[in-house]
Amino acid sequence: MAAKVWKLMYVVGNTNRVISDAENPQTRKSALGGAAVIENNGWRVWVEHHETGKRIHEGEQEAAHRKAAEAKRIIEFARANVPGYRCSRLY
Repeated sequence: MAAKVWKLMYVVGNTNRVISDAENPQTRKSALGGAAVIENNGWRVWVEHHETGKRIHEGEQEAAHRKAAEAKRIIEFARANVPGYRCSRLY
């Protein structure tokens, strides 16, 4: 029997509300299959271990979102802590 240790997580549209699939925890195959369907809708999606939170899959939209959020945090830190720092991009 396959271990049901994976959680399918996603964000519908631009709501920023994280949703956990009703079938969680589920098998790796099931979680990855569900992620493929959700990713085809253009939504943010990832599959993570139910205890550790380690991600085994991250959709393209989620990867882009995380990268943009990280860049924003870096710029905000620089504005607050680096004298004379200026950035032409607005967030």
